[in-house]
Amino acid sequence: MTVEWFDLGQRLYAARTGQPVARLAHAPVVAAPRPVAVRARHDGDQVSVTAAAPGVAPAVATGPAALDLLGALGVTLGADAAATLVTDDPATLPLLYRLARTAQPDTDHDAVAAHIAWWRDRADFPGGRAVVETLDACRARWLLGTAPDAERAPATWRRWLAVADDSVTGLLDLHALLSDGEPLQWLDVLADDDEYAYGQAQTDHGDGYDWRRPDTTSRAALGLRSRCDASDLHAAALLTDPIYRRRAVHTGHVVTGTAHPLAGKLRRVEVTAARLDARLRPGNDVHGWSGPPASSGPAFSATITSATVHAGRLVLTLSGTTGTGAPSDGATVTLIPQPPSISRQRQGRRTYRALYSARRSWLTTGRTPTATRRPVPLDVLVAGAEPS
Repeated sequence: MTVEWFDLGQRLYAARTGQPVARLAHAPVVAAPRPVAVRARHDGDQVSVTAAAPGVAPAVATGPAALDLLGALGVTLGADAAATLVTDDPATLPLLYRLARTAQPDTDHDAVAAHIAWWRDRADFPGGRAVVETLDACRARWLLGTAPDAERAPATWRRWLAVADDSVTGLLDLHALLSDGEPLQWLDVLADDDEYAYGQAQTDHGDGYDWRRPDTTSRAALGLRSRCDASDLHAAALLTDPIYRRRAVHTGHVVTGTAHPLAGKLRRVEVTAARLDARLRPGNDVHGWSGPPASSGPAFSATITSATVHAGRLVLTLSGTTGTGAPSDGATVTLIPQPPSISRQRQGRRTYRALYSARRSWLTTGRTPTATRRPVPLDVLVAGAEPS
């Protein structure tokens, strides 16, 4: 079965039952203490904003008055905690950023504009709490019995999820549905990163940093590193969800097979995979357990040292198997990529930040490091000389 057939089966089931089909057992969005629902549109040469917050009726404003409206709803770096942007229109955030750029530095509107700029920056971090694009989140959590293109329309989701209010207040109801239940693993870590970034944005604003200027080399590099870490962690979080893993079998991100432990001190295990389209490769660290993808239990970790095909079956050789759930001979096992270490990610970012802060680092001076020669082990030379 391909993933297209898997999705079609779920879509036909949703059409027959008239109910959305879950694509995740966990919530893809964490609850936000200060959500602000916003829709923005062009109004001639200006940007018109419709916004609401819990307990606050929707209001409409244009131009500078729109910044006042957002500020009154708590969208300002002067607030103790960040506001969460909730929207169902992908064009809203770019229009808000366009509005923010009309604010003059060192004015009352500047703190509101800087918060919008923070939204724009954090929107690149998947799984975070700063910006919730409800259409993307709905597509991640459910699948409907409609044509795929219909899921791009907010009205389709309101109808299937029984959200009668089509105003921005209805976005808050939709956000409550999306965050209902236990969230995906590590979403709290990504939310903590948002809080740290908000505190940093407040400090920068207080120090007079102008967000309108292009990023320095160090800020851009650290931002890219942080975005990559967040993407890796969010991808691993999805694979902790049992429903998501069932679909991921058909994309090759989850591998199932039969285990056959090998003799020796290397703690090797051969896994004869059920499919050939695995995305796991030699050198990949993997996390596994005995049982089907939707199950959980004692786990083990290992490294793939080889991948071969015997009699039309993919055989993965695992080495260095550790953990309480080492598979027995003939056991059905599930393998997924080893999730990233949160502590190592944070330590890596600290090291990266220190390198860019050091005055003598070639990263900050812009000088290319001087090439130096050192002895090369013979086995490395032989390996490099072998034909690929």
